[in-house]
Amino acid sequence: MAQKEKNIVLQGSIVVAAWLCFFMLPVQFFYYNIFYYSRARSPFESRQFITMFIVSNVLLICYYYLNSKILIPKLLAAKKIWKYIGMTLLCFFIYLAAIYFIRANSEETKSFAESVAAKGMDYGGPAFFSGGAVTLFLIAFVVSTGIKVITQWFDAEEVKEEISKQQLETELNLLKTQVNPHFLFNTLNSIYSLAIANNQKTADAVLKLSRIMRYTLEDCQDNSVALQQEIDFINSYIELQKLRLTNNNAVCFTTSGNISSARVAPFVFIPFIENAFKYGTSTHRPSSIKAVVQVSPQTISFSCENHYQVNGKNIIEGTGTGINNAKRRLELLYPKKHDLKIVAEEQLYKVSLTINFN
Repeated sequence: MAQKEKNIVLQGSIVVAAWLCFFMLPVQFFYYNIFYYSRARSPFESRQFITMFIVSNVLLICYYYLNSKILIPKLLAAKKIWKYIGMTLLCFFIYLAAIYFIRANSEETKSFAESVAAKGMDYGGPAFFSGGAVTLFLIAFVVSTGIKVITQWFDAEEVKEEISKQQLETELNLLKTQVNPHFLFNTLNSIYSLAIANNQKTADAVLKLSRIMRYTLEDCQDNSVALQQEIDFINSYIELQKLRLTNNNAVCFTTSGNISSARVAPFVFIPFIENAFKYGTSTHRPSSIKAVVQVSPQTISFSCENHYQVNGKNIIEGTGTGINNAKRRLELLYPKKHDLKIVAEEQLYKVSLTINFN
């Protein structure tokens, strides 16, 4: 049996057990209010009790569903407090009146009144407010109100969670659409520079770009992809960028660990690689970029180092849209499960990212 079916059976069993307990409450509250009954006798030997038992349960069940299905949603939830109180009191007095009517007109009550009169005592008639009847109504009121309020609270939390999830998905999708044009803009600039110089590598660059865009548009629609796919994407990007570099630029990208079994959010590393090429390469002075991805059973670690050429500008503050989007996506996709450190020292820019899957 599936877990969902087991939960339905369990909930149904609890509901049935609760109603059975509720049905037997009149036995406890009406039993000793029968005037001439002793504890040794069954209350179901009394017609008065049987009538009260049936009428009480029917009225309380009607009130239970009236309160939970109509009064609370239509009046209390709409802040019509006084109307809700008035309807509750009306139901309360109708219930008490029904119990009083049964007692006042039963043969057992009349027999008891006659026996009291024969002894020269004043009976005075059955009391309208019965302690047992009041208690039963209060139980029905508390239980129906409590269950309805708790159910509405859970429903509201579920709706709130669903709205929050949709907002998160919307923001993630927005950030992803911002990443793609940013990457495309930088890549087209590289191809443009090759085309201007009539470089024979232009056609190869366009082919590599088409592969990259296929991954971008078709293979990474979810919030996670196989790490191997992301690494292949990074390699294609690096090879594309190398087409415009000179021999003064050294680029090294390595991986280690069980790459094939890991998954990661798409485009989570590429903004740092882009940033390294943007600020860490030069056509007239030596520079280097070193990136590493390491996989362990619990974590994926990424590091990237590059020399930067910004003439004294604070590179941490000037990294732009790509880095900011990467930070925000990490906050949304891996809350409290990632550690990102960015340091610029002695013209060496270092990025260290650890994603924890525990």
